[in-house]
Amino acid sequence: MNLDLWSILIIVFGFHGLFLLSAILFSEERRKRKENVYLSWMILALIWYLLEFLFIRNRITIGIDIFFGTRYGSWFLFGPLTYLYFKSITRSDWRFTKIDLLHFLPFVTFGVLVPITFGDVLNHRQVDYGMLSVFDHREKIITPMQYVYSFAFIGQFVHLGFYLSKNLFQIKAYTRRLTTQYSNINGNVKWLRIFNVSFLLILLFVAVFLYILLVTDIYRRYLDYVYVLPVGALFYIIGYYFLNTEWKTTTNGNSIKYAKSTLDPDSISVHVEKLNQLMTSQKVYLDKELRLTDLAEKMELNAHHLSQLINQHFHLSFFDFVNKYRVNEAKSIIQNNPDFTLLQVAFDAGFNNKTSFVNAFKKFEKTTPSSFRGKLNIA
Repeated sequence: MNLDLWSILIIVFGFHGLFLLSAILFSEERRKRKENVYLSWMILALIWYLLEFLFIRNRITIGIDIFFGTRYGSWFLFGPLTYLYFKSITRSDWRFTKIDLLHFLPFVTFGVLVPITFGDVLNHRQVDYGMLSVFDHREKIITPMQYVYSFAFIGQFVHLGFYLSKNLFQIKAYTRRLTTQYSNINGNVKWLRIFNVSFLLILLFVAVFLYILLVTDIYRRYLDYVYVLPVGALFYIIGYYFLNTEWKTTTNGNSIKYAKSTLDPDSISVHVEKLNQLMTSQKVYLDKELRLTDLAEKMELNAHHLSQLINQHFHLSFFDFVNKYRVNEAKSIIQNNPDFTLLQVAFDAGFNNKTSFVNAFKKFEKTTPSSFRGKLNIA
């Protein structure tokens, strides 16, 4: 084996992947969480891809053809895994069913069944010089199946892109549900976005790789690292964010129905007065982890009824309702404490990070906290 810098990097990435996998499997708390099942399979697949590339680059032969899975479409595995990973996080009531197995049909077909059933479906050039060598200018004889696999090689990345776009819709729906139940949501949503964007960036590098190969005709074997190394870097992104993330759970959002609500209309004014008292006198919004259920308990009210009260009377989600009070608190702190940093203002007002503070301030005041402070200094 030629241990050049690139090979060493791949080995280092692989060991980091094994560390992440052990951090999940050897922790009972992490191991029993359903989303970590899909994350573990993704980590295993990433390690597999790195080992495969390392063996190809160093001409190490493995007797099992499907070990070199990217030739047969093993990236068809990743789209479904990311999709189910997101679903297991964003929907606490979701459970894997037999119908979900259909997501893996392309991977099973191209990556397992056809290679095992038909034996050598790839020609010599595809094995030694890459799947897309069928499109180069050299004279050769190509069978229909070899053309199918050349297009499948590209199709597996398009397939991943399709699932990543579906994940964007999952993030949007999850964010909407979180705002009905939690007053701080940034950490959970941030990780999902970073995870999805990381894969989108890998796809961008793949697109660059394919452009160089198919359009410019200046391909060199070392250019494979254009998309291989970002795959390894993903381990560090997972390690940095995943190990420090506590998930907020939601259902599919259909459990709150106001049409058949049992909330007594005559008692609404009483509940509104009590809610206003909790927010203005007791300042419960200063609790950075305040949840709908926490406030409902203080109100001695059903959480669904409290959600209805906030939505219909104040025309706000729970998230915006609480953050509106926090923004007003922040304005007061800025006015009375001009020497405070914005981060200190954010924490003292009940926000758990500066980003969510700035976003909420801009939403309700149509300006940034720093601009608001600047205008006070001018006056």
